[in-house]
Amino acid sequence: MKFSDDLYQLINALNQSEKRYVKLVTKAFTSKGTDNQLALFDAFDRQQEYNEDKIRKDFKYKIPAKNFHVAKNRLYNLILKALHLYHLKNSEYQKINQLIFQSEILQKKGLYKQADVINQKAIQTAIKLDIFPLAITGLSSQANSFMNQRDLTKITHYLDRALEEEYDLLERYKTDLTYQYLQLKTLFITHKKQAIRSEAEMAQIQALKEHPLLKDPSLAKSKSALDMYRFLNGFICRYEGNYVQACEYWKEFVEELEELKSIPKNRIEEYISNLNNLMFLQLEALLFDKAWTNCQKMIALLCHEHIKNNAHLIVKIKERVIEFKLEYYLRSYQYQEALQYQHTNQEEIADIYGQVGDFRKLVIDYLQTSIYLCNQMPQEASFSIEQVSANKVLKQHQYIYSGAMIINLLIHFELGNYQLLESLLLNTYRMMYKRKLLYKSEKVIFKYLKKYLRMSTNEEIMDSFKFLKQELQEVRTHKFERNFLPNFDLVVWIESKIQKKNMPEIILAGGLTL
Repeated sequence: MKFSDDLYQLINALNQSEKRYVKLVTKAFTSKGTDNQLALFDAFDRQQEYNEDKIRKDFKYKIPAKNFHVAKNRLYNLILKALHLYHLKNSEYQKINQLIFQSEILQKKGLYKQADVINQKAIQTAIKLDIFPLAITGLSSQANSFMNQRDLTKITHYLDRALEEEYDLLERYKTDLTYQYLQLKTLFITHKKQAIRSEAEMAQIQALKEHPLLKDPSLAKSKSALDMYRFLNGFICRYEGNYVQACEYWKEFVEELEELKSIPKNRIEEYISNLNNLMFLQLEALLFDKAWTNCQKMIALLCHEHIKNNAHLIVKIKERVIEFKLEYYLRSYQYQEALQYQHTNQEEIADIYGQVGDFRKLVIDYLQTSIYLCNQMPQEASFSIEQVSANKVLKQHQYIYSGAMIINLLIHFELGNYQLLESLLLNTYRMMYKRKLLYKSEKVIFKYLKKYLRMSTNEEIMDSFKFLKQELQEVRTHKFERNFLPNFDLVVWIESKIQKKNMPEIILAGGLTL
């Protein structure tokens, strides 16, 4: 029987400090069955791979099989309760929410004076922090309190405001909700492709840019709204291929936190995320020195007091650094250095690879495939591309999916699998056509690979490579084709075939317009 692994995944996601706190809460909030709860927690925690059948067998005398799912649910909810208490101190939203709830409890006990003081504190804090939903909830709770007290003085004061405060909050909240809608719409448009590749996609993004909230920063009346304004415009600039301008938007996020005397613990993950976005944008903008400097900042964070004992953040930082360096060497045409980095850090890459999600594994495998192919190691590239193809989230990311299919064709060309390549070409073409992934660059590649399969002399092949290089260079001048296979330069690969050298040798020799 297949069991839910939600509890195992939750326990596996906890750091050591959280695990200790869960056990303290378990002892504090449970009585009957406490030992069983703790034993069950430890059993799941010890497992390297999920195996509930074994745990059920070990616990058959403690927890009857028919009640095992109940015990799991109870432990799952207990862990969530403990996490809520553990992280409460770091969440302003939950602190305010707690104040409002405490105020409502006091109201029910008739302690209105105490309730009103706590509720007013909640409202003021929520307004100060632009947490509009809770500010509105607090005002609503305040009105109920005044009504229940039948205090005419308080009611008169409340009515004299003519709801101006509430209306102002609602307007600002409406603006925030609109930004959130625009954020989802932007992510929906840009998620599957890294950059615009057609007039239709350009029209779609231009229509989005015309929204008043994306054109006029003065309409962003709150800190969260201004952050959304920067985020969305930065994201759109990236999608348009204007990476330098996108960097400017993200630099504001990073500098804002770096200007603080010290980054608060509850904002350290925000800083990691913003620094990560900036260094990858600088990489795409070919600002290699700036990108590398920010990568060093990211590495230095591993020694930060808020991070060095946090296993989750350590993995997050190491994974981003690994991905950055792999991409950095590829984009800067340092193919041998990329392979050397991959070889030297093989153990660490494998360790982090085993701890990250499917999308991060997909990106690492995809980058490693390009590194192998750039260094004329088609057999290793073939194994790596199989990992990419087997990844269950591949088809959710069409820019990787389409690139991987093209790279796969090149790998089989390098391996000399011409009979397989013929059927692979047809199947790949059909898949890309069906998914509307065939742009000018892709069509050029398909056209010439089909020709190669019909050629019988080396002279024909060399001439064809020269024509392919010329045509690709012409296509790459088009604004929508510049970002085709950004981590694998096809022109360099073609030149390596013409000169009968490997790609690193072509780069070291120079003389090629990149």
